[in-house]
Amino acid sequence: MEAIALPTVTGRNEVAEMQLNFWKEKLPTVQIPETVAASTSPLTQEEVNTFAKIIKDGNLRFHAIQFCNSANLLCDESVKLMNHQITKCPGGEISNIFFSAEELREGGKITLPDLYSPWKAFLPRNLSQMIRFSTGALSNVLSSFGISERSNMAMNMNMTLSGCESKPQQGEIKLCSPSIQGMIEFVLSNLGSSDNVELVFHPAFKADSGKKARMSKVVERLSNRPPLACHRFVYPYGMFYCHSFSGTSTFTMELEVLENNGNIYNATALCHPNTNRHSKESPYCHLFVGDSLLWLTKEKHY
Repeated sequence: MEAIALPTVTGRNEVAEMQLNFWKEKLPTVQIPETVAASTSPLTQEEVNTFAKIIKDGNLRFHAIQFCNSANLLCDESVKLMNHQITKCPGGEISNIFFSAEELREGGKITLPDLYSPWKAFLPRNLSQMIRFSTGALSNVLSSFGISERSNMAMNMNMTLSGCESKPQQGEIKLCSPSIQGMIEFVLSNLGSSDNVELVFHPAFKADSGKKARMSKVVERLSNRPPLACHRFVYPYGMFYCHSFSGTSTFTMELEVLENNGNIYNATALCHPNTNRHSKESPYCHLFVGDSLLWLTKEKHY
């Protein structure tokens, strides 16, 4: 089947503006992170209508390349596997974004992780709602996007679906949202009005990834509600995995690079309680930098 003739893009992108305007309307006092603004859809409304008809008619697989390119989606079969594990290094140094609460202390050492970000654009909400999001539909979705079932991308998508469909842990609330709008609605439904919400995000370490750093300052940040974290998960289109744990602690940190330039980075760490009744392990923590968004209430910040 031949490629469809899409309309020529002229003027401003009204679809991206709708995504950003929803944020500005619901969260007027919260700055839009650059990583979110850069992930808005490049599609025009005419293109959205064209692809909506293609999806409705079940013909997406015939236009997969065109859809991926026009919508700036991630359809690369060889994308890296995004599977972070809780690990420790000899000597107590942290080698990944996950670590035990015992390692979170002033003077502690950390190897700054390489936060590889394969993310592309979010689909307009109406298009994402037309594509089934479940492990039962994965084979059809892979076929529709022209992705091999044995590829890295297919494994990433399976891990995303498994995480989204897994039963919440004790004290956890969660939602997977394939749209910026859905993420905002989930945040406000759990943290209250926009006047009560604060967003924390930190850029990735970029050139200093892989270098050792010292925790020069660690301060607990208090709030009257558990923080809500939204992580980017791998899927052809943008996907937020948002969740909140009761009993979670939030810590602000300064990380001083020990090599060469001595750059200092601001970062945040979340420490979740261990919900396994039979485990003697302490709470586990993870760094909050890069494309992840951390939502807090403004009350009782010290």
